[in-house]
Amino acid sequence: MRTLEAEMRDVASDVVARALERESCDFVSEIAARVPLYVICNMMGVPKGDWERLFELTGQAFGAADPVTRRFAHMDILQYFEDLAATRMKCPADDLVSALVSANIDGRKLSSDEVLLNCDNLLVGGTENTRIAATGGMLAFLEHPAEWRTLSKEPTSLPYAVEEVLRWTSTATHIMRTATKPVVIRDRHIEAGDRVTLWNPSANRDEAVFADSDCFNVRRRPNRHMALGYGEHFCLGGTLARCELRLLYSELLHNTKRIELDGAPVPLSSIVVNGFEKLPVKFSPRRRSASS
Repeated sequence: MRTLEAEMRDVASDVVARALERESCDFVSEIAARVPLYVICNMMGVPKGDWERLFELTGQAFGAADPVTRRFAHMDILQYFEDLAATRMKCPADDLVSALVSANIDGRKLSSDEVLLNCDNLLVGGTENTRIAATGGMLAFLEHPAEWRTLSKEPTSLPYAVEEVLRWTSTATHIMRTATKPVVIRDRHIEAGDRVTLWNPSANRDEAVFADSDCFNVRRRPNRHMALGYGEHFCLGGTLARCELRLLYSELLHNTKRIELDGAPVPLSSIVVNGFEKLPVKFSPRRRSASS
């Protein structure tokens, strides 16, 4: 991530600058969705001229109301990466698609289906949670403006603020597991074979772990949240998501005097992810002198 941070900062800076030119926008589609998608496209070796095309296709594949539109958009995404993988087999580069097509796992190459499905997972996994967390975090800052002012005065608190955003938003709502042996957790008896649902938002508001757990606090330390998994089940893209959130909020802090809601937020219709489909906002850009 350290080697990629300069490129990621450029992406965040460009996306925020274009949004500020309009002075009002849907934070989800114009900012929160674009930063992680452009970053992952860059990491995968997608030419910059194709970023907008993939942005439109992913929007259709995962957001269109018409199931036929979703299906054809998804097929177009797979076709795009099939073509890119073929190009990288002939001319490898320093990117993730090249790594997939040249990988040797236990003496064999990945199949075409394995390459394509990994590309699809990288595109979705590298964008979905960051988009939702960035949006939910922005709404939290709008609802708790004192915390945004704290960051303006104490930019060194930004990494801690990112952890609080992850805890607060808890974008992945739950997972289900089947117990392999009897166990007692906080006086609850669970038998082998029982199906157990783990609710991340509840864990991340555990009063036994977090003081004032229902308060949004950008200075919170320690912050042992479960938003990105734990132990061997950690999120592979967790470091990437943290970096993207930090750079995005940093750009907004440096380039805006004020951010306000410009309408009612629209929540996602989902029990799998926790977040917002739309977040209309308006900006008061920070005007800089020619010398700066």
